Amino acid sequence: MVSRDTFLLTLALVSGFLVVSMDAQSWDFAVAIRNRIDFYSRNGTLTFNLTVDKDATLKGLAYDYDTQTVYMSDSKNTGVFMYSHKLGDKSPIPSSVLKPEETSISEVVAIVFDPLQKMLYWTDQSLKALMKMKVPSKENPKPTPIRLHNFTDHNPHGIALDICNRYIYWANNDFSKHSIERSKLDGSDRRVIVDTELYQVYGLAVDHEGGKLYWTDDSEGIDYKIERSDLDGNEREILWEGSSQKPAYIAVDKDSVYWTDWTSDAIWKIRKNRNTQDKPVEVVSYKKLHLFLAESVITRENTGNIDCKAISGRQDKLTKNLMLTTPPVEFHNNATTNTPETTQLHLNCRNNSYYDESTSSCRCNEGFIGAYCDTLSPCNNYCIHGNCTLDNKGLPQCQCPSSYAGERCERYICDGYCLNNGSCSVSNAMPLCKCEHSRGPRCEYTTELDELCSRYCMETENTLASINITLCRCGEWNETFSEFSFSAEQPISSAIIMWSLVAVIGTLIIVVGVLSYHIHKLRRRPRIRKRFVGGKRGITQLTSRPQGPTDSYEISIENCCNMNICETPCFEPKLRTTPTKSKSTKKDEKNSLLDSMEGADSC
Repeated sequence: MVSRDTFLLTLALVSGFLVVSMDAQSWDFAVAIRNRIDFYSRNGTLTFNLTVDKDATLKGLAYDYDTQTVYMSDSKNTGVFMYSHKLGDKSPIPSSVLKPEETSISEVVAIVFDPLQKMLYWTDQSLKALMKMKVPSKENPKPTPIRLHNFTDHNPHGIALDICNRYIYWANNDFSKHSIERSKLDGSDRRVIVDTELYQVYGLAVDHEGGKLYWTDDSEGIDYKIERSDLDGNEREILWEGSSQKPAYIAVDKDSVYWTDWTSDAIWKIRKNRNTQDKPVEVVSYKKLHLFLAESVITRENTGNIDCKAISGRQDKLTKNLMLTTPPVEFHNNATTNTPETTQLHLNCRNNSYYDESTSSCRCNEGFIGAYCDTLSPCNNYCIHGNCTLDNKGLPQCQCPSSYAGERCERYICDGYCLNNGSCSVSNAMPLCKCEHSRGPRCEYTTELDELCSRYCMETENTLASINITLCRCGEWNETFSEFSFSAEQPISSAIIMWSLVAVIGTLIIVVGVLSYHIHKLRRRPRIRKRFVGGKRGITQLTSRPQGPTDSYEISIENCCNMNICETPCFEPKLRTTPTKSKSTKKDEKNSLLDSMEGADSC
């Protein structure tokens, strides 16, 4: 049975443009794969996807957290070099950002977005340059790309942005010399920060929360490394070192590091603060779908809404609580007092929070915590559905409604539950299926209609005219048939059939052998012949044929019992024994037969 995630991915491939169940806040990391972007939660659950032009080959990804817009580069399509799409937009068609009229040739391999200047930065392997451009707007719908740096002897690839310190980083993965460089966003203060013990650097990512720079290095041979340093290239360390992978793009969030692997066609992750037992975990695999390589990977929470003062430690020390009061109001009797509606707003209460005089503390708006409401709550945009609370360790936990489940209440419990086009509903927090052409709790048992429709869909001529063909979805049936025909289970079924045939043939050979043996044994049984000649009167037992035929008779007996010339039963103690090839033995048996017939037991 085809899973829901596989069905969505297959549906995206055959569509020109597609947006499925798009919720701008329901994803944690996104992956560019062929001509679409897949959006996942942290546990690898596909939440929705976005498909662009069917001829596109997406590589670079960037995200504007404020406007919830995703930017993507197309490395092969000659019509558009870069797209943008606002998540949640009803229109499924992405907008073009960079076209050939802006630049004659371009191969954008990595993108970053600066939320402060609304600027896009990218590495271009065709131009061998680091480019930047304002995002299109109503005031400037066709901005002009600007070369920030030229690379005459380098092959630029990965790119990362330090939003707080205003630095741009890029990786040079030319075979002659590998390095990681950085400069200010205006191009000044360019310098190399890492250039030793590198083999082939592809991806870069800045961890704003941890103040680290991460990169992937495809080491010589089959080995690879996930490394990191501080933002100046110092305090360098290997987070993970393994083999049999080719890591490319990389991204980070508050807990984990993600990267794409071109060898296994998968997305891997590992904890940033790993212990000795932690190993990389494969969260998404594309190998079974036989797609192109997974390219860029980005995370949502590391792309915007970043409190640079809190992260860099430059936040001023908090002063004591100060209160603003309205000036006293003078009355005609010159007495002074405060108005009954005097409001007291604390100067240090941040993010539109207000000072609560009864509790002597700041009253925070939703999404912020802390004594001065200056810290973004871990619950902010954490639960997709339901309510979020903090446990005793300060970690977010979701209380899901009856129709949703999962760590973040991201999964509708009916998704993928009812099979064979059954309709699902929720009752008492349990999914219930209503079957149309099948039966069972999950509509897992198909009826005779499936068999009839399969015959109808497979036959070139319509010999089943009595079937209502609107019930037969030949496209889905043929797709399912093809998947099962070429699935990994096909060799196992063939092996079972082959060994069954071998067993049947072996049994038949044994039966034929046994029958042949018994037939051959019966053919070798002795054939005993006896002839008796006597006179008509029966007085004299003749031992030879008389001369005249008128006064004698002749009796011949061959291998028979109870058929002799006497009234008594025949005596054959040795007639049934297997004769030997010895002539003396045959003679003894003949004499014994004569003695038996002519002896005392004879007539």
